[in-house]
This record gives sequence, structure tokens and C-alpha cells, in this order.
Amino acid sequence: MGRRIVAVVAGVLVWGVLWALGNQVLLSRLPDVAQDLAAIGEHPGVLFGLIVWSVVLSVLAGYVTAAVASVERMKAVWALAIFQLALGVFFQVSSWDVMPIWYHVIFLGLIVPATLYGGRMRS
Repeated sequence: MGRRIVAVVAGVLVWGVLWALGNQVLLSRLPDVAQDLAAIGEHPGVLFGLIVWSVVLSVLAGYVTAAVASVERMKAVWALAIFQLALGVFFQVSSWDVMPIWYHVIFLGLIVPATLYGGRMRS
């Protein structure tokens, strides 16, 4: 049980740290676009890039979680996927008015399958 908790925490940290680093790169490369959340919401290319980045991170986080969990790997990956979805809903709701609905739906809809895919790659 303890190892699965550590595995989930590792997955959350991988996703969160790399997401924050990716946002810093975005801010440095596109200062005019990334000044505020509303400006990002007006650029479909940036939104699509964020979705792709989220999928990559979800796959990686699922993989890392499965690698750290020595037994019952997919239980840990499922726990990560559900936790990540809950976090995703929280953060998407906070930007609901400034991002288009298609972005929220796709972003949230891909978290669980991408995370599970990453876990299955390792299992």
C-alpha cells in the first residue's frame, strides 16, 4: 500500500513539475500571447499545444507510477488517473470563462486514457 502511494505521488510530481516547466518555456517563448490566461484562450494553436503537452505528461506520469509501484501497478495508475482528473477539473473550472469549451472537454477527456496508456506501457 505504501509503495502505491509513493508511486502515485511520483506520478503527480512528474506531471506537475514538467507542466510548470513547460509553462515557463511558453512564457519565455511567447511573451505577448502568454501575458494572461485570456490571451492564451484566443490562440487555438497554443491551446492545441497545451493539450498535446498534457497528453505527453499524462503518459509519462502513468509510466512512472507503474514503474515505481512494484505490485498492483495498474491500481496505482488508476488512482493517479482519477486524482489527475480531479485536479484537472479543479484547474479547468478556474479558467472556464477564458478558455473555449472544446479545450476543457478535450483536455479533461484525455487525462485518464493517456495516464492508463502510460501505465500499460510499463506493466
